Amino acid sequence: MIALATKDDLTQVEMIMKCIKEEMKKEGNPQWGSTDDDYPSITKLLEDIEKQKMIKYVEDDQIKGIVSLARDIDREYDGLIDNHEQESIIIHRLAVPVEYRKQNIATKLIRYAEVHAKNHQINVLKSSTEVSNFKMNNFLQREGFIYKGEYTYDDYPGVYSYYEKEI
Repeated sequence: MIALATKDDLTQVEMIMKCIKEEMKKEGNPQWGSTDDDYPSITKLLEDIEKQKMIKYVEDDQIKGIVSLARDIDREYDGLIDNHEQESIIIHRLAVPVEYRKQNIATKLIRYAEVHAKNHQINVLKSSTEVSNFKMNNFLQREGFIYKGEYTYDDYPGVYSYYEKEI
């Protein structure tokens, strides 16, 4: 089942993020909290939930994957990289714990994002990930996202691969 996450899900979501952060740190990926920063923080996750951006994939009362979907109202990538000018949905914080991978959960969440976008008359999905996150880079390409280039933040570590998908 795919549904909006609720405040009651915060503990499970936090545990998923903690495990993914540890995995990224071991792999040398600075994207999520490998520095002193705590991104994505509990506050950020709760904000995603409260603003109805966080989607969960649930089986047997267990959250097996999450993703945050946000309308690109603030033109998040402007100034970082050349990006599509049409209204779009940004895929953030896609996370599936190791024990649930290879079950197409991430693909199901992407399909949900596509339907969600279409239901809002939006034809473009955007996403980015740290260049060292080989799993996510490969996944996005397998899902039909087109690599558009790389960018960096002035105030956050890493180099990021940027992708778009027209639907």
